[in-house]
Amino acid sequence: MSISPYQYQLLNQSFTTLKPNFHCFCVSLYNKLKQHRVTMALPESERHMLSLEYRLHDFMQQCLVHLPRQQELTRFLRQQSILIAALAPSVNDITTFCNSLLETLKLHLGAQFTLAVRNAWKRALHVFANIIKSELFGISNVVELAHYRNQARARLRP
Repeated sequence: MSISPYQYQLLNQSFTTLKPNFHCFCVSLYNKLKQHRVTMALPESERHMLSLEYRLHDFMQQCLVHLPRQQELTRFLRQQSILIAALAPSVNDITTFCNSLLETLKLHLGAQFTLAVRNAWKRALHVFANIIKSELFGISNVVELAHYRNQARARLRP
């Protein structure tokens, strides 16, 4: 799944909008995650949250930089998967995180969170989540063509 140049531009513009008030964005995201009661390790203190805030900012920025070149993005996320694994997320936590991030973007971007911006972030988060789930849990949404054909043949047999 690829991102169009227009979607990439929207992602970068919206992320730039968040930068001056990224701390408030992170507080909102943290509160959303707590509401959903994720099982992954969340910061317990404000000091710990601040250190993760800087990492999240850099992580999101690097993901956006590598997004147009999926092999680079996969390589970057593979390197980061060790740090992500340290949070002990479940498969559902990854999905919840992406959904919470989307909700928080809507809250903080306000009127700038147009349908086009929403769709660009949904697509990007889908790509990120798939790569992370593959790295951490060996889950893939890619079906081999031969496997798909065999399943189709099996369904057609009486």
